[in-house]
Amino acid sequence: MPQTTETLIRESDRLISIVGGGGKTSLMFCLAHAMQQKGIRVVSTTTTRILVPEPEQSLDVVLLAEPGFEKKLKCSLDQHGHVTVAQHLSPDGKKLQGLSCNQVKTVLEYPFVERMIVEADGARQLSFKAPGDNEPVVPQITDVFISVVGLDIIGKFLEDVNVFRAGLVSSLTGVEMGTEITPLIVAKLLVHSKGLLRGCPESARSVLLLNKADISGGRQKALSVMEAVGKLEGKKPDYWVSGSTREGVFRGKGESICNLWER
Repeated sequence: MPQTTETLIRESDRLISIVGGGGKTSLMFCLAHAMQQKGIRVVSTTTTRILVPEPEQSLDVVLLAEPGFEKKLKCSLDQHGHVTVAQHLSPDGKKLQGLSCNQVKTVLEYPFVERMIVEADGARQLSFKAPGDNEPVVPQITDVFISVVGLDIIGKFLEDVNVFRAGLVSSLTGVEMGTEITPLIVAKLLVHSKGLLRGCPESARSVLLLNKADISGGRQKALSVMEAVGKLEGKKPDYWVSGSTREGVFRGKGESICNLWER
């Protein structure tokens, strides 16, 4: 069974990639703000698409496609400490088109960028998903790979309204559409070779975040998922934590607080 961890992000982690459903974007900005408050200059971005961030999420967006990108990024990081970077805006101005993996590497090589956090797939704002054929889009230089599952999915039904690519989840886990989702079903998708850890680079540390543990019975649901994982064969994360990106609290072993980063 994977271990809990006392530290979600280590000091040596320069590139963090986040996948899954049920809190990816919230986690990205939660981590970025925590780093920013410690004086770390951090860039948040995506390799797919995300909604244009609200001011409370990110004070500035710098677009790679615009002239003077490097200079603008440095000036914004010097001013704000945390900046969101994207390729360009969507035609309707509501979404940001993300960077390629090579572009992520280039930005991280700038001497004034200390950390990058990448949202590496989409879930249509649902708490549970199976990765598609071309997902996730994870840079191979990723240091820590975080897969997110929203615990509020447990007790709901395996339907498209609740699960992104519900039919694929059904196929990978061997359960019928319409089945009530249990900790075992979550665990089955986690350990499957095409499941929640798909795309994790061999050199990266993998962490499962069972998010929304602040819901009623959330902590017990998290423990039930991990108990089920321990009984299955397959690919497993190196570490796991439960927590709430909304509250900014993550728990490791027992009720101990899991630090966001190494201190």
